[in-house]
Amino acid sequence: MPERILIVDDEETLRLSMKARLETAGFVAEVAENGEEALGRMKREEFDVVLMDIKMPGMGGIEALRLFNELFPKTDVVMLTGFADFSTAIECLKLGAKDYLVKPVDATELVARLRSLVRSRSSERALQETRRSFLSMLYIDLLGPLRSARESIERVLKSNAKLSGEQREELSNALAQCEKMIARIQDMDEEMKRSGTAEVESSR
Repeated sequence: MPERILIVDDEETLRLSMKARLETAGFVAEVAENGEEALGRMKREEFDVVLMDIKMPGMGGIEALRLFNELFPKTDVVMLTGFADFSTAIECLKLGAKDYLVKPVDATELVARLRSLVRSRSSERALQETRRSFLSMLYIDLLGPLRSARESIERVLKSNAKLSGEQREELSNALAQCEKMIARIQDMDEEMKRSGTAEVESSR
């Protein structure tokens, strides 16, 4: 599925030229002329990346960046800046912007930077999926056997079996280790569930 890009700039010529270039490169591109309009579109539609001018009438780029980072954390923001705003662009990176481009934007550089950002997003998603799969495997493959081992040890300790003090101590230590590992795996499972819930909520 093509990546969706939202271009936010008060210069109509720039918006339309960037939209045409990105669509030629295979992206789905939409436009907004200020932060307020962009916010409305973001609430109705999902975008992978927002290209946003720093200086706009109404809600400017920095204010919009702060809002987007809070409301749409899964969407990356790339700032558009003039040469005079270079220091402001650096400040935007500190506020959570993924990158910045200096206007007038070179079309080839624009496409290259966006593709690089998209690849980075894909790698991050793949890493998160691998982590979830690993934790799921850990939960299924280890928790069952550990519970069985715990129950077996408990039965022996509660039985009338003749155990020496040393044997009983070793079994008690083994039981404690089982309990510790079970609790740790359950904590990891809860963390995975919370992470999944947060991802779902942030994507809405």
